[in-house]
Amino acid sequence: MHLALSFVVALAVPAPQGDVGGSLAPALEQPRRTEGVGLLTVGALAGAAGLGLGLASASDMASLENCVDCPRRLPPTMFAAVALNTASLGLLAAGAGLRGRLRGSHDAVRGPSRGAGVPWISLGSLITASGVLLVAGGLGWQFAESSRASETPWMLLQLGLSSVVGGSALLVYGLTYQRYRWMFRGARLGMAPHLGERQIGLALVGRF
Repeated sequence: MHLALSFVVALAVPAPQGDVGGSLAPALEQPRRTEGVGLLTVGALAGAAGLGLGLASASDMASLENCVDCPRRLPPTMFAAVALNTASLGLLAAGAGLRGRLRGSHDAVRGPSRGAGVPWISLGSLITASGVLLVAGGLGWQFAESSRASETPWMLLQLGLSSVVGGSALLVYGLTYQRYRWMFRGARLGMAPHLGERQIGLALVGRF
C-alpha cells in the first residue's frame, strides 16, 4: 500500500505543457511530461513484487527458524524479495527526484500548482518512521522464543521494509521539490534596449 501511495503521490501533479519563457531552469525550457515516470513505474512494480514475495516467504522463514538441522540460508523467494525491495528503493528515489526537480523549478516560475501544498516531507517522514518501527517490532518479535515458528515477525519485517521504501521516495520528492522551488524563485531572463557608444540593440538581462 505504501509503495502504491509513493507512486501515486509523486505523479499527482502532471508535468507542465509547453515552454516557460524567461526561465533560467533548463528543465523548464523543454519540460518532459514523462520525466521520471518510467523509473517510478518500474520501481513500484518491483516493490509490489518484493512485498508479495516477502509475505509469501514468511511461512518458509518461520519453518527454517524453527528447524535446528536446516541450513541457515535465505529461501530463494525471500532472497528475490530482498533484491526487489532494494531495486525498488533506488528506482523510486531516482524517479521521485526527477519529478521533484521538474515540479519545483516549474512552480517557482509559474506559481504553486495543484498538489504543491501537500506536506510531502512530513508524509514521507511519517511513513518512513512507521516502517522503522515495524522493522524493529518484527526483529524483537522474531527473537522471542515463543514466536520461533510464527509468520508474524517476518510479515512485520516485510511490511516495515516496504514502508521505508515508500516513505523514502516521498522524502526525496519533497526535499527535491523544495530545493528547486527555492533555487529558481524570482529568477527571470528578459530583453532590454541597449544603447552603446558604437552599438545599439537588445541586451539579455536577468533578475535574481
